Amino acid sequence: MSEITNRAFERTDVDWISIIRLADGQEIPCSIKDVSCLGMKVALPSEVTIPHTFNIRVVGRDLIFNVQQAWRRGHFVGLTILKIGKLPAPKQAPTSDAAASTTPAEYNRIGTRRSFRSRD
Repeated sequence: MSEITNRAFERTDVDWISIIRLADGQEIPCSIKDVSCLGMKVALPSEVTIPHTFNIRVVGRDLIFNVQQAWRRGHFVGLTILKIGKLPAPKQAPTSDAAASTTPAEYNRIGTRRSFRSRD
């Protein structure tokens, strides 16, 4: 019955390069081939063993999915989406933004002092 329910939702063909992230930190490259609101079909080598539940991250996008294995046929795996998350922005971005925002303020303060002294 769950297969019929899954097929009731529209699937979108995609070719997203992805990385399966295991609890021990191991990363396994794979490719998401289609996605729906409930799940996805992933291609990875048939000899690769994956756990029942894990995270998969889409490379080049800020998406991460917590998924559960629903079926496996050869090098295709059907995954049920348990949770969808958005990856946080890189930690380097706030540092560069903070530096960029303080630079103009410092420049304006120095420029104001020069203007004040030039009036004397």
